Amino acid sequence: MTERLLIRAIKGHGQTQIVTLNGKKIRKMPSTLELLPDLKNLCLQNNLISKVCPEISTLTQFQNLKLKEFYCEENPLFMKRPAIAVQQEDIWSLQEITSRYVMNQLAKKHPFLMCAIEQYPEVRNLISQGKKCPICGKYFLSIWLECVRFIPPPKNWKISRNLQLVPVQVLICSYKCLNRRDPNLFGIAHM
Repeated sequence: MTERLLIRAIKGHGQTQIVTLNGKKIRKMPSTLELLPDLKNLCLQNNLISKVCPEISTLTQFQNLKLKEFYCEENPLFMKRPAIAVQQEDIWSLQEITSRYVMNQLAKKHPFLMCAIEQYPEVRNLISQGKKCPICGKYFLSIWLECVRFIPPPKNWKISRNLQLVPVQVLICSYKCLNRRDPNLFGIAHM
């Protein structure tokens, strides 16, 4: 049934703007969505989608879709299911250790480093890519843990009434901070 709906939409020369597949018990996002360049509204609510299909997981095709509305609530894909992860401390490179030290000293307005950094534009460019850990407030450069926090959607989003939380990417500096996180922050495991 779902396949017939999508084939009919694709045969419409890709001009389909709305695809509604609510409650069809589909188990994955249809990869044929990439063949609908004019798609504006995609409804996949109340299905059994537990992961994004490989064609879309890279987000290259999916990102090219110019969606105005996307509804995907009530799918296992967005359930918060914490899992215990093995925590192993990374061995940082000398560049990471030095960059963290310099960025954190610059944040404290260390006078010697403030003056010295002006003499080295390549170092300034490198550390300008640093990120600040939302847990400890310290800076890091290229080694971090990817997490997700679930927050209420912005008021100006056009969403269904029952969507209460959306995932937002958060980067933290270490497992030490991961262990100090609040209960609404989850580490992301790549499997």
